[in-house]
Amino acid sequence: MLDAIQALFTTGSFIPHGHCYLWQPELVALHILSDAVIAIAYYSIPIALLYFVRKRQDLPFSWIFLLFGAFIIACGTTHILEIWTLWYPVYWLSGTIKVATATISLITALELIPLLPKALSLPSPAQLEAANRELEREIAERKQIEAALRASEARYRAIVEDQTELIARFKPDGTLTFVNEAYCRYFGRQKEDTIGTSYKPFVVKEDDEQIERTLQSMNQEHPIATNENRVLVAGQRRWTQWNNRMLFDEQGQFVEYQSVGRDITDLKQAEAALQESQRFAQKIADTSPAVIDVFDLAKQDSIYVNRELGEHLGYTVDEIQAMQPTFLQTVMHPDDFLQRYVDLRRWNTASDGAILGTELRMKHRNGEWRYFQRQETLFARNPDGSAQQILGVAVDITAAKQLEELRQAEERLQASLGEKDVLLKEIHHRVKNNLQIVYSLLRLQQRRVKDKQATDILLESQTRIKSIALVHEKLYRSEDLAHINLSHYVPNLAASLFSSYNINSNAITLKTCIDDVSLDIDAAIPCGLIINELVSNALKYAFADQPGEIAIELHRQGNHTIVLTVRDNGIGMPADFAFAQVNSLGLKLMKDLVNQLEGTIELNRDRGTEFRITFVGSKA
Repeated sequence: MLDAIQALFTTGSFIPHGHCYLWQPELVALHILSDAVIAIAYYSIPIALLYFVRKRQDLPFSWIFLLFGAFIIACGTTHILEIWTLWYPVYWLSGTIKVATATISLITALELIPLLPKALSLPSPAQLEAANRELEREIAERKQIEAALRASEARYRAIVEDQTELIARFKPDGTLTFVNEAYCRYFGRQKEDTIGTSYKPFVVKEDDEQIERTLQSMNQEHPIATNENRVLVAGQRRWTQWNNRMLFDEQGQFVEYQSVGRDITDLKQAEAALQESQRFAQKIADTSPAVIDVFDLAKQDSIYVNRELGEHLGYTVDEIQAMQPTFLQTVMHPDDFLQRYVDLRRWNTASDGAILGTELRMKHRNGEWRYFQRQETLFARNPDGSAQQILGVAVDITAAKQLEELRQAEERLQASLGEKDVLLKEIHHRVKNNLQIVYSLLRLQQRRVKDKQATDILLESQTRIKSIALVHEKLYRSEDLAHINLSHYVPNLAASLFSSYNINSNAITLKTCIDDVSLDIDAAIPCGLIINELVSNALKYAFADQPGEIAIELHRQGNHTIVLTVRDNGIGMPADFAFAQVNSLGLKLMKDLVNQLEGTIELNRDRGTEFRITFVGSKA
């Protein structure tokens, strides 16, 4: 290798190139000057190119300039060797330099050929000038846009900073990237101490999971979500509401969250108070004995009914809800259901505070109709002022209705009984009159009969009829047509008997001791006939024209037992008198009457004659 290099610089047997010019000074100087100037030019051009390339690093195809520089330097070197070989014939070195120059020039030519289309595609100066002008215009527009953007950003920041609402941006891990002044004031923190930290220390631990669920539910299709959570402010728990939004970059990639919040502690307290008030109202409604409902006029349905309605109609609240919206139509009387729609139109013109009343019927589960007295008032209006909902309170008045019906029935019954009383009095009056006619006929007949026995029989018949007629007379004159008061009847009956037998009250006296006892007609008539028989017998047989006394007593023992005593102090019964074997019509009649009263009769003959009859009568 070293020998080859030495050979390049060996002149050998070659003659200098100046011999070719015959060493003519003018010719040699011409070639030396020409080659020297060319070499200097060739060497200066690459320096300029190298400087240009270094200064214009944005120059396209800069490597081609370097190839041209190498080619020019090689060419300049060949001219230097042309001068050198005038005196020193190192033609191997000169040829080697030329080979290198040829190689570099060939490479440059080969690289330049494919580069020409690319170079031709470069814009012309005119195009560059036009492009420059367009670029200047775009730059001016961009500067205007940037100025507007800076102004908009300034306005945006001013708006954000002046907001009373809390504004914050944070990364998915909770790190805050921006907070406004309201946020800092609310939590009592400086902005520089807040940005870069997590928002989570401000949140009540129990609400962390709920916030995380809200954030996880957000995506590109649903980038907005709202949540409410508690935060710690100056050691106190307060309620906040946050509107969260996902922010994306130009490529649609999620960047961070933005949240706008506000304090809703007062609202929460108001809601809690409202809920407590609603619970209180609900308790009142649930414990009220009245039916309470809220009826929506647009839906034509009750949107609230307390359970009292079910209590009155035999349904549970769940059953009522399951039967909506046809429950009212099912249980309400058809006539009242149609009338209700007519009544509901009244609310179109009703004023606030008006109370409208109605009465309706509803069917119990067992088929019984229940009556309700209902009062309604306006509960809510639509935005246009028309009636929206009405509040109704209904009271079950079935018992009152039934009582009223009973009262009306009683009034009708009383009227009917009054009519019957009048009719019954008329009947008693007519019976008494008819008996009086019979009594008068018997009396006329008695006056015409001459036979003493027949006269006595007719007189006995008269007294019996008189005792019966006297009962009917007492009844039609009495307010109580079902019972006759014996305290009035017995003295009148005895006085009538004394009159019929023409008894002198100075000869035979009458004593009565009658309790306030009343008997119905079925017992009064037999009792009157018994007294008639006993007093008649005493008047006819007991005294034998001697003075004496007849006593009549009637007392109540217990609630039902009546004791009738008729006695006289006359001559008494014969010693051989057997009451069980008596054949007298009057005494037989008396025994039959006692049996009719289901009573007993006792005879006492110690002093005069005493009959004691005991029977069961009705209550006084």
